[in-house]
Amino acid sequence: MLIRDDRLPVRRIPLREKPLQRYFLPYRALLGLLLICIAWPLSWAQSDVGLQYTFFPLWLGFILAIDGLALRRTGTSLIVRSPKIMAVMFISAIPYWWAFEGINSITQNWVYIGTQENTDVFDYLESSLAFSVVIPAVFEVSELIGSLGFIKWFARLRPLVLERRQVMVVAVLGVLSLVALLLWPGYLFPLTWLSLFFIFDPINCLMGRPSIVGQVRNGDWRLVITFALGALVCGFFWEMWNNEAKASWEYNVGIFDFARIFEMPLLGYGGYLPFGLETYAVFHFIAGLLGWSSDAHVPLSGDSEASSD
Repeated sequence: MLIRDDRLPVRRIPLREKPLQRYFLPYRALLGLLLICIAWPLSWAQSDVGLQYTFFPLWLGFILAIDGLALRRTGTSLIVRSPKIMAVMFISAIPYWWAFEGINSITQNWVYIGTQENTDVFDYLESSLAFSVVIPAVFEVSELIGSLGFIKWFARLRPLVLERRQVMVVAVLGVLSLVALLLWPGYLFPLTWLSLFFIFDPINCLMGRPSIVGQVRNGDWRLVITFALGALVCGFFWEMWNNEAKASWEYNVGIFDFARIFEMPLLGYGGYLPFGLETYAVFHFIAGLLGWSSDAHVPLSGDSEASSD
């Protein structure tokens, strides 16, 4: 049994040209599994530790484990390709999720149980550290899903052709949907998981940055599938680890509150699908401002076939 040494440089290998050498798991994945094995029981323990203090190490372990699995499968990963992009993901996720907390202060769709309200700088730093894992977790799982063979089936579907003026209209509608959500939160709270996508993805497209609109124009729906499923998988683990934690959150989604899986109503999981697209759009907007759009590229199954056409 071989264990890969992550300190060695890793050549980016097309998904159809996997290395013959096989190994158990990279060191980072083993470290990630260790963190999960420690933080998970502590998060469910009936003590003051709970999810409040274990959320970050638990999800850091998850991120490292998934990155290691992607590296084992494809010979590349987010951390291998660009550590700086990973750092930006952690930093960007903090204001990203605080924005949702701001929206939730109006919609009141979830409340935290067993935790104290943020009253000082330390409390806000603690919450921000927990929020920092959101973007890297979604990107890591999406990349792993994107390496699976079935994803290439979505590379050449019917294109959704939008002219430049239509893309601009979508961005305007995104802004209006956000305003409407804040004005009528009781009726329009599902727009929480759509508004930012409709704002930022069209902007990325108009600026020539990676965008989902730009991909579906060419009939390539792989990003839609990988990031929607990536966020849904993350959502399952978020809800599972939240379910038995002493410090946790609970939902209030009105008429949609039935058939719960853990604490989340069944229909609530549908919100994770556009949330994945929203996360892709917002992060690529940030990466584009920094001039690092190419570093944030996520390889997908079928890329090698497309490049050979």
